[in-house]
Amino acid sequence: MVNWGADMEDLANHLDLDTFNVAGHSGGGPHALAVAFHMPERVRKVALASPVAPFDEPGVTKMLVLKDLKTIAKLRHLTFLIRWAERSGAKSALKDIPSYVESVVDQMPNEAKTILRNPEQQALFEENFRLGYQQHEEGVFEMTMALWDWGFSPNEVRQPVNLFYGSADDIISPEMPRHLCSELPNCAAHEWPDAGHYGFVDRERWIEFVGAVASLS
Repeated sequence: MVNWGADMEDLANHLDLDTFNVAGHSGGGPHALAVAFHMPERVRKVALASPVAPFDEPGVTKMLVLKDLKTIAKLRHLTFLIRWAERSGAKSALKDIPSYVESVVDQMPNEAKTILRNPEQQALFEENFRLGYQQHEEGVFEMTMALWDWGFSPNEVRQPVNLFYGSADDIISPEMPRHLCSELPNCAAHEWPDAGHYGFVDRERWIEFVGAVASLS
């Protein structure tokens, strides 16, 4: 995970960015924090939505809700088996993305109101999952395994962090983002009542989330 900061420094240099803000959702939360950790003088503030905490910290994997993630946590050291399962899942998803999205909703009923809110939003999620599996299992597998040893500690990220989480998350317990916020030295937590893991894309929450990083002030 820590290597992501160096990658993004190269990108920021290429784009001639001086100071900027970063945002991340779910497993993208550690990626955003890695950028802030790597560039403390350039990243001004961070916004996180439903972020995960380091899986190698005591008790954190007990805060997982989704059955598949719980299984991965138990089988963490059997990487060949996890990769095989991710490959099988990617193959099934890419074969029929709409059906895959339906299966996601079946597993996570609290996400249905966001994923199926309207045809446009459903199409957004279908494209999101298609792109997520574009490299078959590779991207999902690497990101999942990187959630254990980040290579840095949350308490080393000193920038202001606005952290948002839903009370009806089907993937992680609200305890996990609250735990992460307690480790970040300058973090403010905001609960979204009745929101699921993907609820941050619904219009009002999206405006609030993006607004948290929309300016450098």
